[in-house]
Order: sequence, then C-alpha cells, then structure tokens
Amino acid sequence: MEVMFLKGNKAEGNIAFLLFAFFIAVYLLTASGLNFYHIDAGKLHIEVTRSLIERFDLSVPEGIGMKGADGRYYSWLGIGFALLATPFHLIGKLIGAPESFFFAISSVINQLVGAATVVLIFLFSVRLGYSKRASILVSVLYGLATIAWPLSKQPFDHVVETFFVLLSVYFVYRYISNKKALFILLSGTFLGIAFITRLTSILVVPPLFIMAIVYYLKRHDLRATAWLTIKDILLFSSAFLPFMALNLCYNYYRFGSIFETAYQSIATRTGIDFFSGTPLLTGLSGLLISPGKGFFFYSPVAILFFFGIKSFFKRHFELALCFILIIFSYLFFLSKNLYWHGDWAWGPRYILVITPFLIIPIAELLESDIWVKNNFLKASISSIIVVSFVIQLAAISVDFNKYFVTLRALEKVRFIDVRADGVQPIVELPIETYFTWRNSPLLAQFRFTFEICKGVKDYRYLK
Repeated sequence: MEVMFLKGNKAEGNIAFLLFAFFIAVYLLTASGLNFYHIDAGKLHIEVTRSLIERFDLSVPEGIGMKGADGRYYSWLGIGFALLATPFHLIGKLIGAPESFFFAISSVINQLVGAATVVLIFLFSVRLGYSKRASILVSVLYGLATIAWPLSKQPFDHVVETFFVLLSVYFVYRYISNKKALFILLSGTFLGIAFITRLTSILVVPPLFIMAIVYYLKRHDLRATAWLTIKDILLFSSAFLPFMALNLCYNYYRFGSIFETAYQSIATRTGIDFFSGTPLLTGLSGLLISPGKGFFFYSPVAILFFFGIKSFFKRHFELALCFILIIFSYLFFLSKNLYWHGDWAWGPRYILVITPFLIIPIAELLESDIWVKNNFLKASISSIIVVSFVIQLAAISVDFNKYFVTLRALEKVRFIDVRADGVQPIVELPIETYFTWRNSPLLAQFRFTFEICKGVKDYRYLK
C-alpha cells in the first residue's frame, strides 16, 4: 500500500510538472508586452518594485499614481504584487541585466502564477478523491476555457489574489482533515499574501472558519467545537495578522493614517461613494449575465458548475459550503461597487477569484455515469467547452483596449470622466453600455479578430 501511495504521488508530481510547463508555454506564447505597459496597473507595479530596489522607497513618478500625505505620488494598489516581483528584480540588478529585464520580469508574474493556479486545481481535485483524468480536465478547463487565460497576459493583480486565496482554502481543507498545525499556519500566510495584494481577500476569512466549524459540529459537541475553533483562530491569526499590520503600515506611509486606504482617498477627493448608487440587482446581473460583463458569457464552461454542485455537496459538504460562501461573498460585495465592471479590462476581472470554486466541482460531473454513458450530454458538454475555448482564443488575439478606443475615438461614445487633484482621471463607459448586445466587447472582439485575419496579407502599419 505504501509503495502504491508513493507511486501515486510521483505520478501526480509528474503530471503537475507537465501541466505547469505546458501552461507556462501557452501563456508566454500568447502574452503581450503592450497589454502590460499600456495599463496604469502595470506601470504602477513596475515603478513600486523599482522604487523598493533602487531607493528603498515606495513612491512612484508623478502622474501615474495618486498624491500622498507628503505630496509625493504612490500606487493605489496593494503592495503584494510588487513584493513578489522584487526578488526577480534584485537578481537582475546583481547580474547587471539591462533595463528591459525589469519590464520583462514584471510582465511574466501573472503567467507564472496563472500556470501555478492550474496545477493547484489539479492537486486540489486529486486530494478530493477525483481521478487523475477528471482532475486534469478541470485544471485544463480553468486554464484554457475561462477568463483566467486572457487575464494572465494583463497586469492586474487578480491572478495573484486568485492563486493565494485558493491555496489558503486548500490548506484549511487539509488542516481540518488531519489537524497538522503547519497547514493552518500556511493558510493564514497565503491569505495574508492575497490580502496585501487585494483587500477583497478578507472576504474569504468567514467561509474558511464556517467550513471548519461545520466539520467540527458533525464530529464533536458544542464545547469541543468552540475550543477547537478558538485554537484555529489563534493559529490562523498568528500567521495572517503580520500581513494585516504590513498593510496598515503601507497605508500610513502613503496617506498618513493606518486606516486610510487608497480607495478611501480617491472617494474623498473625487466625491464618489464607491458603494452607493448601484442597485444590488444591477451589479449582480451585470457581473453574471450582462452582454458587456456577464461572467457566464465570458466563461461559459462555468455553467457546468450547476450540474455538478449537487453531487459535490453530497461528497464534500463542508468544502462545498465554503466554495458557495466565497462565491456569494464576492458577488454581493462587488455588486454594490459603483465600478463593478472593473473597466478598462477584459471581462469581469474582479470575480476571477471565484472561478476555481466554480470549476473544481465540475470534476463531479466528469466522473459521473451520466457523462460516461449519455452521448447527448457528452456532446452538449463538449460543445460548451469548445465555445468557451474559442471565446478565450478571441480574447487573447486582439488587445482588449482596441474596444474602448474604438468606442471613444470612432463611435464617439461619451465616456464618464471624473477628475480631481492628485488622482488619476476615472474614465468609464456609461452604465447602459454594459446591458446592450450592440456594444458587447465579446462581439467586438470577434469582429476585430475577423478583420485582422482578413487583412493578414496587408502589411500596412495602422495607428
């Protein structure tokens, strides 16, 4: 039995390595430096990392960030992405790499982390008892048939948040199964990294502990459950709180108060209340089913979640509950955000983080007798997968900024433009744009791709 276990681990390790190598190759071959450098988030990540290494500072050049308490400019993003890039930049400094090395390293962080997320989904699925075949399939579906692929070539920090949130959930699941304290410490650490990258990661904490509490209640009385939960909170907090402290210090350094986040400062200066003015149902329908940003249009394969979740609940009740709570937490929180769409970007980038929790339960469907024996169902599922893949292929074929430039420069759509001293202008589409198919980025992307393919032999340069 022990020999079989070791062989199984070796086989899983080999598959994990091959998955990582394959997706690194795919993501790098379909990457685009323009997508990274021409977006403010990309510039900010590069400049914060450069500032840390060259000046042991956190400020950025004037004009690409927002004015801090000392009159200098700072990034409004979390510091996590820049810290991840710092070791690579230090190595570049030590070996005397050219300036282009800094840009190159920053632009591949998302490809590296994105490929690692694919591997983690495979390992998580195997840990849950699914076959290697089903586990490989769900990991490939995540990597090639969801917005994870196009977002891997863009500079936003959602790819990093997604990986570390999923890693945190994975280790809490392992912890409640065998009570190794190291696992909950790792969970707290990884969620801490996610938190200093994107503050929304804090939404994951309640679902994690609800999963643990439900697990204990099924096996212990209330008193034992309370004791075990207190112990878990202390262990988790010992790993997580240092990252929260780091974030508070980062706030103070930039804005003179530990409680002053960048988004609070933006709201104060522009007079915008980010969490009022958008009805919950408007934001929710916008994120899920709108022609402009609907998640299930950008990642149709996620629809299969609804066919697998019932069986997944029966087999992994506590974990399924955690998945559902994470999905709902992000959806309901972000639906009230005035800028729930997260533009300028491809797809509903703010909810990339819920994608693994929608994809992993599909393994249940892929191992069911219905999937194996029902040819009609197999054909239907295969069709959904193909459509999802084609959508991602279109997304990575043309710079998504072309859509916004076309609307603004050629179709003369009047954008909402909010400006204030010391803050980057907020330039967004009118809200009604997201709810009409005529203006859907999905259709526009296919049109752009077709036009490019049609004129592929015409080598004239066009601005």
